[in-house]
Amino acid sequence: MMAVIQRIAPQVDRMFICLNEYNEIPAELGQFGNVEAMIPDRDLKDLGKFAFEAGRDDIVFTVDDDILYPSDYVANTLALAGRVGLNGNIVGYQGNAWVYKKRLNTYGWRNFLFFKACAGIIGVTNLGTGTACMLGRHMPTIADLAGSEGFVDFRFSRLQIERGRSLWVLPRNDDYIERNLPENLKASSLFDTVARSGRMDVQQETWRLMNNVPQNSGTPFGD
Repeated sequence: MMAVIQRIAPQVDRMFICLNEYNEIPAELGQFGNVEAMIPDRDLKDLGKFAFEAGRDDIVFTVDDDILYPSDYVANTLALAGRVGLNGNIVGYQGNAWVYKKRLNTYGWRNFLFFKACAGIIGVTNLGTGTACMLGRHMPTIADLAGSEGFVDFRFSRLQIERGRSLWVLPRNDDYIERNLPENLKASSLFDTVARSGRMDVQQETWRLMNNVPQNSGTPFGD
């Protein structure tokens, strides 16, 4: 967690942190004058990113503690977002586009992993909330997302699409953003324990998203 705070806090006006499963706020957070931390009354998992209220005109970055962000992350993201415009658009670096694959003669996922290169601005069906950027007015409330703990990306993306907004992944080189999850903890990640669990609530949320595949899915911005 501290590695993420040390990288992100200097780049933003305010940084809010949800401390799931903490008993007290670490004293070392006091060195950051713009960091506000809270301990929820239950484990919110990935919903914790949305436990804070943003102003309508704020620019919000949602981040995770298992990702290492570069020192120019905010400035670079804002520059790229300016090409798309944040009014009615949500941008980020991790996503999945449901597309027709000619070689296979079937539909399937085209995946954009945050630590892998991406050549352009591409529309997606599902946008990862660990590397997302949006206007405060487009940020869903924690009430909107209740029940999607562990698979919030699916609910987040569906709500944005239903509300008429487009989702885009941004260009970058390999390892511009780095993974920070120790190998021995990968099996305990939300992706492995929840998203890939086969649970009915996860399947239902995925199906609801699949019923809202946007027209820009897999399409470069401007095409």
